[in-house]
Amino acid sequence: MRNKLIPLFVLALRFPLVASAPDPEPVVSIYDEFDDGLFGKSRDRGVIVSVKKAAFARAETLEVAEDGGSGFLTAVIMSRETAEKLLSGKYNLPSKEIGPHRVFTYRSEGLDISFSVEMPGQSMIRMVSDFYSGDERWHDLLVEHYRENYVIRIHRAENVFDSWNDEITYNEAMVAATLLGDSDQWLWGIHNGEDILNKGY
Repeated sequence: MRNKLIPLFVLALRFPLVASAPDPEPVVSIYDEFDDGLFGKSRDRGVIVSVKKAAFARAETLEVAEDGGSGFLTAVIMSRETAEKLLSGKYNLPSKEIGPHRVFTYRSEGLDISFSVEMPGQSMIRMVSDFYSGDERWHDLLVEHYRENYVIRIHRAENVFDSWNDEITYNEAMVAATLLGDSDQWLWGIHNGEDILNKGY
């Protein structure tokens, strides 16, 4: 009986290593609990949702129908350096003028998103300032960071969450913005981005 158990023990040691191998890392994660008026910022960072690359290939690309066709404005930062490269054509992305926005389209391996960049308006600066109003260490740094850089507005995105609805929800826009945003997001409640313009998708 002892001799029969040894091979079984060896098999038990070998096969779980294969069976329990972790799934590939998600390509993007966001905080999936937003407060109205905070441009995608989460107060508590209590819920994280991750999306793998395969989900984008299966998803349908849809225009953002909200806000009169102007897209979803987010508090996801794109650095001034990256935004200026984008605006000067360094990334060779197709673009077109839609109202006051110059809208760029990024396509790669099933991903198809359209976006524009802009300097944060006063309402967003006020949101950042209010959140850090009692923090002498970070208040001025965060406010200046937003004044010096760009934020991302999503005009078209992948319908990765609510595929039964023919519309893009705000969390789906946040996924798209987070793919494009800086790797290091300073604002508490905005998940670090993937910076795909510089690092690839």
